[in-house]
Amino acid sequence: MRLPTCLLLVAPIAAGCAARSNDLLAPDDGAAEGAVPTSISVPLPGESPATQRGQRSGTTTPPVATAGTESPDAPTPDIGIPDATTMRDASAPDATLDDAPDDDAAPDALPGPDGGPNANAVGSSSDAGPPSDVDAADAPGGGEIPLDCPTGMDHPTLLQCTGLYSDWSSRTIAPAARPYAPGLVLWSDGAEKSRWIELPPGSTIDTRDMDEWSFPMGTKIWKEFRLAGRPVETRFLWKRSTGEWLATTYAWSADGSSATEVTTGVTNVGGGTYEIPSQKMCTMCHQGRIDSVLGFDAVSLSAPSATGLPIAELVREGLLTDPPSAPIVVPGGATDSAALGWLHANCGTACHNRSPRALAGRTGLFMRLDVASMATVEATDTWTTAVGQPSNFQPAPGANLLLIDPGNPSDSAVYFRPSFRDDQGQGFQMPPIDTHVVSDAGVAAIGAWIEAMR
Repeated sequence: MRLPTCLLLVAPIAAGCAARSNDLLAPDDGAAEGAVPTSISVPLPGESPATQRGQRSGTTTPPVATAGTESPDAPTPDIGIPDATTMRDASAPDATLDDAPDDDAAPDALPGPDGGPNANAVGSSSDAGPPSDVDAADAPGGGEIPLDCPTGMDHPTLLQCTGLYSDWSSRTIAPAARPYAPGLVLWSDGAEKSRWIELPPGSTIDTRDMDEWSFPMGTKIWKEFRLAGRPVETRFLWKRSTGEWLATTYAWSADGSSATEVTTGVTNVGGGTYEIPSQKMCTMCHQGRIDSVLGFDAVSLSAPSATGLPIAELVREGLLTDPPSAPIVVPGGATDSAALGWLHANCGTACHNRSPRALAGRTGLFMRLDVASMATVEATDTWTTAVGQPSNFQPAPGANLLLIDPGNPSDSAVYFRPSFRDDQGQGFQMPPIDTHVVSDAGVAAIGAWIEAMR
């Protein structure tokens, strides 16, 4: 058996090892649009149907989730967050899986388009205006910033200082922070999520390239993750005056009274498997977009289940420089669109795409849904680069997997790898980082789609 080169690397980088000698490498959130088919059960090479699911996820087969919902394979743990640290350790903009710097040395910024400033400079979204020593795009937006927050606000270490809340004590969301939910979402081990975006007043999103949106300076994006209704973490992106993004995460205390920046990540939250990613892990996925934003894109916001700011609302409010010329629809029937949508959100938007910094761009396997290639299922990159194509990844000698073997999920790497979690450090799972529970609804959607190709 040919071992992937990157299995020789130290964790956590080894977990993301598909870019060198495997086909798959992945990263915003749950289920794809359309009905999710009933779970199918097919054995993998050398594996009996009876042991197939339990060995891969460490549990018995859980109930199959329906569209819009996904259940974790294990009970939700009690949530307790250790004290957050403030050491900056995000991957440098040019880092890859093989050459990411040590945690201690990495900055906390993501590049903007072309690695530099966005030409669409805008003013502050704060009514009072920024402090004199802070650029307008770097000023706190949203609601009133608490008095105990540091002056300047160039790097908030407390969530309450980011501008998300107009009143922290009551957890009132600031009016400028607009709630939204994409219709195609990343699986996050069963966590519930809420999202907000703040665009500076009078600004627009540059959508001349419908597949790679460019956001105005001053844009802020938040995403809150909850387990059993209790907040665990809130992730924060803020596009600074330099054109780079401040990217960080705030871990909530067990009693919900505070949320403090944590840069090195938190594993086994509350004694369970949930993981808060480090800044380095965040960069590995977000660099797959030219302007770093995941989950706020033309395809995901055009899906029927998108809410808050679907693409139709963005057009109505004049927030896009170049509105789409026709409706954006995931092609095919319900079975096709469920699988294509899940692969887009969980594999394609961050890694398996043609963007120059995407970590899996070199594999030749592309699963992002690009607007110009969505006329038919067969026109999508997912179909043309995977169906009937050989796979460099093989879980065992003689497995002979294709990327997608039409009609045969058990012989398809695109089905196998999302079905697996690397409890023993095997380096098989996809997405390769920040997930420890199989998405049963997602795997079922992929399996049903491949079965239907007979």
